[in-house]
Amino acid sequence: MTPEQFIAKWQASTRSEAAASKEHFLDLCALLGVDTPNSDPTGTAYAFEKGVQKASGGAGWADVWKRGCFGWEYKSRGGDLEAAHDQLLRYAGALENPPLLISSDMDRIIVRTNWTNAVTERHEFGLADLRDPIVRAHLAACWTNPDHWRPATTRQALTEKAAGEFAELAKRLRERDHDPQAVAHFVNRLVFCLFADDVALLPAGLFEEMLTTTKRNPAEFPTLARELFGAMAERGGRIGFKPVQWFNGGLFDDDAALPLTAEDIALVERAAALDWAEIDPSVLGTLFERGLDPDKRSQLGAHYTDREKIEKLIDPVIRRPLLAEWQATKARIEAAQAKATETKGRKPRAGKSRQPPGTAELRTFLDRLRAFRVLDPACGSGNFLYLALRALKDLEHQAMVEAETLGLQPEFRQVGPESVLGIEISPYAAELARVSVWIGHIQRARRHGLPPPSDPVLRKLDTIECRDAVLAPDGTAAAWPKADAIVGNPPFLGGKMMRRVLGDAYCDSLFAAYAGRVPAEADLVCYWFEAARAALDRGDVDRVGLVATNSIRGGANRIVLDRIERAGVITEAWSDEAWTVEGAAVRVSLVCFTTAALAGPRWLDGAVVERIHADLTGADGIDLTRAAVLAENRGVAFMGDTKGGAFDVPGDRARSWLALPSNANGRPNADVLRPWANGMDVTRRPSDTWIIDFGWTMSEAEAAFYAAPFAMWRSMCGLCGPATSAKPTRATGGDTSSRDRAWRKRCVRSAALS
Repeated sequence: MTPEQFIAKWQASTRSEAAASKEHFLDLCALLGVDTPNSDPTGTAYAFEKGVQKASGGAGWADVWKRGCFGWEYKSRGGDLEAAHDQLLRYAGALENPPLLISSDMDRIIVRTNWTNAVTERHEFGLADLRDPIVRAHLAACWTNPDHWRPATTRQALTEKAAGEFAELAKRLRERDHDPQAVAHFVNRLVFCLFADDVALLPAGLFEEMLTTTKRNPAEFPTLARELFGAMAERGGRIGFKPVQWFNGGLFDDDAALPLTAEDIALVERAAALDWAEIDPSVLGTLFERGLDPDKRSQLGAHYTDREKIEKLIDPVIRRPLLAEWQATKARIEAAQAKATETKGRKPRAGKSRQPPGTAELRTFLDRLRAFRVLDPACGSGNFLYLALRALKDLEHQAMVEAETLGLQPEFRQVGPESVLGIEISPYAAELARVSVWIGHIQRARRHGLPPPSDPVLRKLDTIECRDAVLAPDGTAAAWPKADAIVGNPPFLGGKMMRRVLGDAYCDSLFAAYAGRVPAEADLVCYWFEAARAALDRGDVDRVGLVATNSIRGGANRIVLDRIERAGVITEAWSDEAWTVEGAAVRVSLVCFTTAALAGPRWLDGAVVERIHADLTGADGIDLTRAAVLAENRGVAFMGDTKGGAFDVPGDRARSWLALPSNANGRPNADVLRPWANGMDVTRRPSDTWIIDFGWTMSEAEAAFYAAPFAMWRSMCGLCGPATSAKPTRATGGDTSSRDRAWRKRCVRSAALS
């Protein structure tokens, strides 16, 4: 069939969808030179009228389906092709999530991409467009090469661009002396308005109209923005004659707005041109936090933790255990149905339910799933919470679809943001966590053709608390809410850095609250591990999965894993993984643990092992943590210098100092220069590192005679202000009065003190 023949035939057709759709499709296949559904006589990979179970419940039919290529839905000429697309969204899961969703009538063909981690693109073609051989080649690729349609822009890249625009806006507002928290709250409102505009939660064109109007007269922006925010904050709000949905949820609890310049409004217009419906909640919070929190500004170019890393905890702690529960439930449903078949025809006893067999088993599982709670006690801007919620919603969807194939009645999906609990000390991050979770929840509904929440659109997420997760105001260990699972990435701060960063008073209270449970020398992350262990011991949680620096495997840190391993079972661990923390690449350990009663197979670094020891080894079955001290070795070895901070000297520079003439005191620099080696130097290649060591008996005046080393010390540490409370470790005896040693305490980065 030629393009002109196809166009002439279908321009003249006035037949309905039912009468014409199959013929239209077969003609299109002939025009494009591609196979028809008749090429698959079994209909297992390519078929008309593909039977499906809708995400919203009930059975349906996709007009055409080709495995790995597309789902296709027809409407009569002039029909609602957006409704056809929504229908395909509800079918997508049952159609094995094809990469292309195509809606068509006799005049138009609309192709939408459907890749998980790429933005959704929409391409529309009319009858006249089919004269163009390039268009025909594009359409033929729907059958032969769907990857031809894969969008170049990932959702992560889109989110990075959006975050960059709003980071610049936040910076401008702070430079005008607006309160940083007010700036963050205001920008979060704008972010959600752009998302709401693109997913049709706001009246079409309303936000764009406000920007266009105020760009001409920026002085009007605060007034019009307050009008919009006020309408979103109240039930039954209006902007002129246009009704506005009730949003609320804490984000729109009042109408406060900040003034913007014409340049600011132009920036928001650029951001508004992006497809906010496709923003990626798994990284949105992290990226926006870096722009909104003044303390995180330097991290704007930093990498963020990808979802694959987070899934290494979500999967064993949430997804796999619940999936196992569902498989067991499904087996009970099938057994109940088999029993009902055996007794078919018998008169039911009085009062006995006439519900389909297996209904009670399904109801029990769904009630369990909808009551399931996941806690992230260091939730940051919500990455773990969003992916945990997504896992729960995926499980609910799977259970509903599979239950319907067993003949049970469908139900409305009910798993929502209330399923995730969070604790976060930063108000910037806590609010972004709420926004990320809500955006993810609404996106999920849209992607499955389900209605978004309403009245209000946003319910308050008080389950995400803004407070300290490990220390209560009264100085006791902080309480955590009960949950079924705990996942998260607690803050990484070395034990030797805690006093400098957190202060003496806080550290003293923390050490007292966890005395006998966490050594004072342990890293900060260990307090989250111990609090999670205590929750497991009390029965307040079933499973835990947390991230720590890989140093948790040894020294004082390992004591918390010793307690965990004695009280329960480490079920899965990744002992040494790459991670990104505040822009810096670090090596981490991922540790999952539970009670002995719930423990299944043990997995270490992706392989099944018999047991995982507290040092996160176990493949060879030897527990080195139980090794005893040999009496014969007493007095043979001892601890060397303890480095007070990052004050390493490269070998070339150290040797140049050693070659210098004697100092004014007649002494060489060799007095205060030492080769520095640690375990890595012994087990791998030597780093050729030296360190300045002024010792414990030398005063500042005496140290100043060693001109070159002292000048370096002064340049890095001498301008840091008054003495700190850092307490260098002593490796030799002698009097260490504060008067003699105060000069060394100006900075914890000062020379190694031996």
